[in-house]
Amino acid sequence: MNFSEGTLTVTEVQDVARETKLFRFSSDPKINFQAGQFLSLQFSPTAWRAYSIASAPSEKEIEFVVRLVPGGAASEIFKNTKVGDTFPFKGPFGNFLLSKNKDANLIFCGTGTGIAPLRSMIITEGETKSPRPMKLLYGGRNPDDIAYLDQLEDWGKNLNVQLGFSREIQGFEPKKTETEIQNTRITKFLETLSPDENNEFYICGNGDMVQSVTQMLQSQGVSREQIFMERFN
Repeated sequence: MNFSEGTLTVTEVQDVARETKLFRFSSDPKINFQAGQFLSLQFSPTAWRAYSIASAPSEKEIEFVVRLVPGGAASEIFKNTKVGDTFPFKGPFGNFLLSKNKDANLIFCGTGTGIAPLRSMIITEGETKSPRPMKLLYGGRNPDDIAYLDQLEDWGKNLNVQLGFSREIQGFEPKKTETEIQNTRITKFLETLSPDENNEFYICGNGDMVQSVTQMLQSQGVSREQIFMERFN
């Protein structure tokens, strides 16, 4: 994978979840990346921040979903970012990549903006001639925390979606009847999975979530080789 340096130019900005924005960029030069990788963006002479790429390699633009943290060097700039603004970038980086195991069942576990690389992976797998079975376990406090809420079920063939909300759910209905919703954390869904040596778990979110899910899986006898992870600070 070739390393690039160049400029990203903002083409679209959307509010997509609580304190979370979606940014789309054109890039110069074109970025050749694999689903699951990230770019590093420059916000000042000394401030670089890493963001997982939410777009699939087949899509024309680069996409990020970014949670705005009050007082954060990048967040304060992103809060006022508009179409036409530019950012220097380096990348792609990272080894959080889909395996080549054709027999694998792909189980994606995410919270918050941890959905970004999972989106790229799911769409990429769904574009293959014979997509492997996929399950997305995505959690938040309530539906307001879920980025891409109206798109999740359309990302790929062979995809089953399960949404876990840690607080009370009122008045929310999924697009598809097969989408499962529970008033629980996503770890509850993992408790019901049957042991299978072909299960592969792709986990992304804050460090505490990634650690707790990983420990739970290992306590169930899932081997380290079946677990792939990316931690967000």
